[in-house]
Amino acid sequence: MTAPTRATFDEAITTSFGASTPPGGVSGEVVRVDDVTEAAVAAADLDGKIAFTTGLPTPEPIRLLEAAGATAVIYQSVNADHLHEMIVTPVWGTPGLDDADEIPDLPVAQLTQDAGDWLRERCEAGPVEATVTTEVTTELTTLPCPVGRIEGTESDRYMVVGNHVDSWYEGITDNATAMAATLELARIFADDPPARGLVFGFWPAHSTGRYAGSAWWADREWLDLRENGVAYYHLDLNGLQGADGLWHQEMAELDEEHVDVLEAAGELPLLEGGGDGGFLGSGRPGRNSDQSFWGAGLTSLLSGARLEPGEEGGPIGGGWWWHTPADTRDKVDLDVLAEETRIAVALASRICDSPALPHDFRATVDDVREQVAEIEAETGREFDGVHAELDALAESLEDAYDVIESVDAASSDTAAAAEDLQVALGNELVPALYMTRRDYDHEPALPHEPLPGLRRAAGVDGTGREERFAETTLTREVTRLRHRLRNAQEAAASFLADR
Repeated sequence: MTAPTRATFDEAITTSFGASTPPGGVSGEVVRVDDVTEAAVAAADLDGKIAFTTGLPTPEPIRLLEAAGATAVIYQSVNADHLHEMIVTPVWGTPGLDDADEIPDLPVAQLTQDAGDWLRERCEAGPVEATVTTEVTTELTTLPCPVGRIEGTESDRYMVVGNHVDSWYEGITDNATAMAATLELARIFADDPPARGLVFGFWPAHSTGRYAGSAWWADREWLDLRENGVAYYHLDLNGLQGADGLWHQEMAELDEEHVDVLEAAGELPLLEGGGDGGFLGSGRPGRNSDQSFWGAGLTSLLSGARLEPGEEGGPIGGGWWWHTPADTRDKVDLDVLAEETRIAVALASRICDSPALPHDFRATVDDVREQVAEIEAETGREFDGVHAELDALAESLEDAYDVIESVDAASSDTAAAAEDLQVALGNELVPALYMTRRDYDHEPALPHEPLPGLRRAAGVDGTGREERFAETTLTREVTRLRHRLRNAQEAAASFLADR
């Protein structure tokens, strides 16, 4: 309801982990915020008021609006005809004691585009009062988490392939098609097991639990994943009708191999820069898509056929029907689904059956160096000690890869030693580049950049207490990165000493 003109909007939805209002709702003045950024929120007077914006409800804007004192948020849909189901908690998986308080306590409602236009016009004409009423069920529950495994014939190491089993509405392309592709992958490799094994995860609570299924399994199996896991490949949104290109994300050590597989096994062209995936981003894995394995040191990859975001492609290139009741059987292109399944088979074959793992951690060292140089350029700082560690590691890896690239059989002692080294490198370099929390924890589902702790501390340009605190954090982050790099160099040196 609004004043001065009274209207009721029943065609609206809430979000996973939005708050419920009292039965009578919450009322207040509506304040339009066109773009929910730190600067825009700071400039708006939102304390005790209802924020109104356009977009997809995601954790970062909800965090900013709640901190600003808003009592509720109204989102106008980005789709002219549909409302997209969304999730607004930043907490990854089931909360622990240290992050339970991060679950939002802010009611969130999403209106149709027409209703949003109506409300916007009234806001532009003068003050508007509204009442928002939401009812959201947020509770603990127990869910099955099916995981299957094919043992390798020559190694205890394995690749994890995952999809999510929960869906909005029928959820045929999100995510029944990916489940079908995973089952086909398992059938093929069960008939002819590879040198290294495969684990197939069907994760529950992807959307309604913020990746709780994969996070739970990663927590439970962390020790084995750390010792034996080599990669995580996530299948999602497969077989999209109208898909016209291949979108991809990967960590640097499998960048060239992943792209080569896409070009060799796929027929669709690669989308420019991996494709503009909306809030999913492009290029490297972000905080989405069941990325629960960074702390365990697994190299992560994602790829699939997508549409360009827009009217047909929807907000993230997953089709206009993404997260709506329209995600039904008619949205599937079986030829596209078959192509994506061939890509998954080819990728798994290369990782699990190559004489040596295709991971090239020299590229990861280059990635770390580029990220450090970018932070230095942005902040005017110099991290000479980090560069010295990178130089030493790069030199050792050049010699190590001379040996690794000569491996001609996965059953050889040298292949086993090379696997040991590459797993050790992943255990150090993946968390170093992608995490600031402990390896046993999960980063929040918030916007994410490489070297997050170093980047945050180096970028503080404050005075007094804030600057001093930032310098303390920076010292620790530099030490942490140098220690990781030194551990990796020592592993490479030990490998070479035994050859």
